[in-house]
Amino acid sequence: MISALELVLLAAAGYRATQLVVHETILEAPRDQVAAWHGRKPDSKTRTSVLTLISCVYCTGWWVSGALLATWLLATGRFDDTHGEVRK
Repeated sequence: MISALELVLLAAAGYRATQLVVHETILEAPRDQVAAWHGRKPDSKTRTSVLTLISCVYCTGWWVSGALLATWLLATGRFDDTHGEVRK
């Protein structure tokens, strides 16, 4: 089980990582490259989906938070414990 402190830290990390991917200038060049890639073939559903994924705060937030949680559970060795305990 994840403690309340761990949950707060994971939520803060997920928020910050989402802001980094969607808004920060450090990742502006890759975002511009994806936008240019999309611009060469704007009717492509795949390219539109990728562009939407990296520009939508909500879309990116789900994926980033899921990746952070999976990484946290794997790094702490608790990934197998997430299914819950069977009580008799």
